[in-house]
Amino acid sequence: MRWSFGKLHIQWEMPEFDFEKTVGKYLMELPRCTSKVLVISPKYGDKHYRCEMIAEASGLLQWAENHSKAVWSADKEVQSARIALPLWLRGTMSDDIIPCDVPHYFYKVLVPYALNFVNLGITEIICPDCQKVVEHIDMRKLSNHQMGVWTCWTSEWYCENDHLLYKEAHGLHFFCK
Repeated sequence: MRWSFGKLHIQWEMPEFDFEKTVGKYLMELPRCTSKVLVISPKYGDKHYRCEMIAEASGLLQWAENHSKAVWSADKEVQSARIALPLWLRGTMSDDIIPCDVPHYFYKVLVPYALNFVNLGITEIICPDCQKVVEHIDMRKLSNHQMGVWTCWTSEWYCENDHLLYKEAHGLHFFCK
């Protein structure tokens, strides 16, 4: 890359990012995947989710394989995680039913698709208050209002016993020329 400022010229080479090396590093750091994966959990530090979302590794694998081929991220670390995720899931130890945690780089790939996983029916959600699998999620869209070019609302999920599972405020800015 070359930048010029009058008589001053600066040139440097951007180091190449080695996806294969990064994917290999991720896979070497991880324990083997068990038959169940803890996709979402408050212990991952996300303040929106109070519940735990557990997926069968086999159900998540098909999604992860399709996702790794269809989506590309400018963030090279996230893209490496996207490529490594199905490889990790393929190595599942099917006899171990204790859900395994995902590292932060896999969590960054999975969390934007939590609602998709619910809609695909590949997850179980555990209510933190009932300590039971939620049979039906009551999804609510609250305080939907418009302020000029902004639309704002809050999404909330509740279990059958009206315990809060998820809450997030959203804002969408419309820009029209």
